Amino acid sequence: MKAAFLTPAITLFNTDGTLDFVSQEKLYNNLIENGVDGILVEGSSSEFFAMEMDQRRDAAKFAIDTINHRVKLIVGTSNMVADEIIEFSNFVLDAGADAVMILPPYYFHFGAEALLQYYDRLANEIHGPIYIYNFPDNTGYTIDPKTVLQLARMHPNIVGLKDTTVDMAHTRELIKVVKSQVPTFEIYSGFDDNFAHNVLAGGDGCIAALSNLVPEITSAWVKAFKENDLAGIAKGQMVIDRLMNIYAIRSPFLTVLKEALRLRGVISCSHCTFPIPNATVEDDAKILELLASEGIR
Repeated sequence: MKAAFLTPAITLFNTDGTLDFVSQEKLYNNLIENGVDGILVEGSSSEFFAMEMDQRRDAAKFAIDTINHRVKLIVGTSNMVADEIIEFSNFVLDAGADAVMILPPYYFHFGAEALLQYYDRLANEIHGPIYIYNFPDNTGYTIDPKTVLQLARMHPNIVGLKDTTVDMAHTRELIKVVKSQVPTFEIYSGFDDNFAHNVLAGGDGCIAALSNLVPEITSAWVKAFKENDLAGIAKGQMVIDRLMNIYAIRSPFLTVLKEALRLRGVISCSHCTFPIPNATVEDDAKILELLASEGIR
């Protein structure tokens, strides 16, 4: 059965706010060596929203050069200025990224007509594959499946969508409406525990953050699907369901995810962009207890 789990990679910083390229390379290599199907950089887990454009370009170029086509690489190029999205998207595509991912405009709510105009312009001016990023909790509204279908029919370079919704109702509707007409269109869920439901409903898998921390577990889950291993699929679901508790340790969860990676020895610093707080001793105790309960060192 077709299934994929891509990692929305975190961005790693030194304590002075500069990019930590040493730890970043270790993270990318660890993900690839543990079998992830692809990597998304500068998505929500990357803190792109708090990075200057020059820093975003540097981070993207480093990812392109380091990953070097070993796995699929998508670069998030979301911005509130369309010209900057277009320029940045073409920059990373020309540099070797496989695709870009773009949120709809946020702050104000936009209807179907405005979204059609928005993605139509982007698709006409970006010379490469585009994934739409639907994240209603953060943008304030959702993209209707019929609008997605119109865009997929209008533009062959709009190739897929990441649907970050807690329940699967919207994702199932996307799969029914869009994939029934454009079977090659890829639909991913954005929450780890929706992976199995997504694939069983006819979707393509997940782009979700726990794979930063436990790529060996998410890769085994994918393998179970490909081998029609029902026991392995069920085991993966139960383990991920329990590991989802890591998101509840602190909000936003990015510090906790980085701290867990530091505690596992993958990275050296869990610093985040201001004003995201640093992890505490109490956070560390909760992280270590959760990892130990699953036999993760």
